[in-house]
Amino acid sequence: MAAGDRLRVKRRFAGSSAAYMHHGIDIGDGTVVHARPDHAGSLLAGGRVVRTSLAEFSSGRDVWKTHEPPPAFPPETIVARSLQHVGRDGYHPVINNCEHFATWCATGERSSRQVDIVLSRIARVVTRTTVAVSTRVAAGATEQIVVRTVVGTTVRVGLRTIVPVAIVAEGVALATEWSAHQAGRSAADSRSAGESAGLATSTIACALAGIAGGPLGIVAGALAGAALWTGGSCVTAMAGQFARRIASR
Repeated sequence: MAAGDRLRVKRRFAGSSAAYMHHGIDIGDGTVVHARPDHAGSLLAGGRVVRTSLAEFSSGRDVWKTHEPPPAFPPETIVARSLQHVGRDGYHPVINNCEHFATWCATGERSSRQVDIVLSRIARVVTRTTVAVSTRVAAGATEQIVVRTVVGTTVRVGLRTIVPVAIVAEGVALATEWSAHQAGRSAADSRSAGESAGLATSTIACALAGIAGGPLGIVAGALAGAALWTGGSCVTAMAGQFARRIASR
């Protein structure tokens, strides 16, 4: 580690076992500049940018370097930008946290991969549920006729299954992507891990819902679960591309 490096250390939310990464800028003299709340147990009560020893920053835990997104400034500029803001208040865990600050010092843009993971997964729950409901309404009758004709019963993958599956699968995807990010995997790799876990969960859950329909019901349920997840991913990707086009104009 050297001056200008972005450092991260794993910490836990007060009163829970959930971990997150705390970020700061290495000054190169054994100190770190980082944004933190004034009270660890009250993240919404405000905070400020401080300069502390590396030992205080790490609290005895392992420290890693952060490489994403790549820095836009040389190390000395990153150090200077961080030092200029020591004492500045305005800390907020969602819109102005330690990762926002460290990323801004190195790139000039405020971003937090941890916040992005949570917010994007929440948005995807809404998208997947909407896609599933729309698909069910449009194709439900045809599906019921086909399954009833072949196996003599109706396999219903209705809203009472679809909505919980979408929420649970997205929760699994969030936990998997979060864990991959905490382990230091790239944004692309951690997102891919989350998508794979969500797809598997959605497929298995819907397959279980079709057990009453026999083997064909299980297959139909699995296909419905995979379609639910894949359709939501496609719609989300298209929406993201459209938003980026609008923003670039």
